[in-house]
Amino acid sequence: MHFLAGPSILLTLSVLTSGVSGATLHHGQAVHHVHRRAPLVCYEDNPFRALQRFSSDAAAFCPKFIQSPSEPIPSNLADVPVSRLSSACTCFQKTAAPANPVSSPTKSAPVVTPTAKPVASTVAEPAALPPTGQTSLIGRAYSGGKRGLVYDYTSKDYSRFFRDTNKIGFGSNWRENRVTAPGVTFDGAFVPTIHVDGNLRNDGWLDKVRALISSGSPMIFASNEPDHREQANLSPAQAATVYKKYVQPFAGQVPIASPAITNGGGSSGLGYLETFVRECGGCHFDLINVHHYVYRGDVNVDQAVSAVKSYLSNDVAAFQARHPQFQNTKICVGEVCAFSPQGSVTFADQTLMMTFQQFWLWGASDEEGADYLRKLLPWMDSNSNIACYQAFGGLFPGNFINRDGNGLTRNGQVYHDL
Repeated sequence: MHFLAGPSILLTLSVLTSGVSGATLHHGQAVHHVHRRAPLVCYEDNPFRALQRFSSDAAAFCPKFIQSPSEPIPSNLADVPVSRLSSACTCFQKTAAPANPVSSPTKSAPVVTPTAKPVASTVAEPAALPPTGQTSLIGRAYSGGKRGLVYDYTSKDYSRFFRDTNKIGFGSNWRENRVTAPGVTFDGAFVPTIHVDGNLRNDGWLDKVRALISSGSPMIFASNEPDHREQANLSPAQAATVYKKYVQPFAGQVPIASPAITNGGGSSGLGYLETFVRECGGCHFDLINVHHYVYRGDVNVDQAVSAVKSYLSNDVAAFQARHPQFQNTKICVGEVCAFSPQGSVTFADQTLMMTFQQFWLWGASDEEGADYLRKLLPWMDSNSNIACYQAFGGLFPGNFINRDGNGLTRNGQVYHDL
């Protein structure tokens, strides 16, 4: 998820079940304000899981049932309460809708994955704990902090607020250029991300990355959210082509990460990665890169923290166990949402005012956001299966940087200190 210049922005929402979230719902196109609607939330007990088990029947049945509730119910779905079928079918259609790959967009939107209240579960703790905030990556030693900072052309010189902490090990900006605009700087190791045009090309990438590696780039990120229409927007086959051409050549030189997927369900998220792995025969991976967003409207701080832990320790770990290519890899959480207060981003002469609350915590206090980070970061730091992470909040006014751009928010201070 990231911002690029443009006259309008889409606020993007997704649906999530217990460990399985939906594909994206796009709404609220705005220039000056983002208007929110009541989100559709697919709870863990929602019968749409039954529809997923019989997806062929559901794909034929649900569109008709939504139009006409008198539509006969297939025998495979007879155990789904009729009173629940409308919302279940809506959830199913949102999660089952395949992506329609087109050329990589030049405008992007924030991605928020609303979640249901997490199912209570015991999250496995790591057996061995490395020094807090430190890790070692396969392929090339990486001794910096696990934490990264995301930034873009609006971030000016805000990385200066993190110069005096050893917690930050790297930064990234969804591109291969450290400097994204005049006046924008980043202090620290820079991680390039492959981004291609509509012909799946980036002609300057290989030379730029060779130079970045020589200057200390600690790893390489593959395509950013290829399973999301408003991000890289690539089919699994296209993502595999990009990976083989632009990322695989650096195997053994620095750690290389799989495409960064959303925590969507159906044909996105880990389902997308399943298909990508089949398409990417012979590909090498040092890291599995995942993003995680949940909708704050349905969870409190503790539940939000539990959702992240469960996804990484259960869903992602199970995926790793199923695929030999990932059994010895670590997780890089390329984006994990963090609470933050209301802020704004300026696009040329326009200002987009929006509630910049990752976890989309409408009306959240700074203290609640800080409480979330205080509860999540120690677990991320001590988990030996997590190599690195970036809290999406990053170097943006109203997130880790205050709205005046002259200091850190309370959340940013926790990310700096803890």
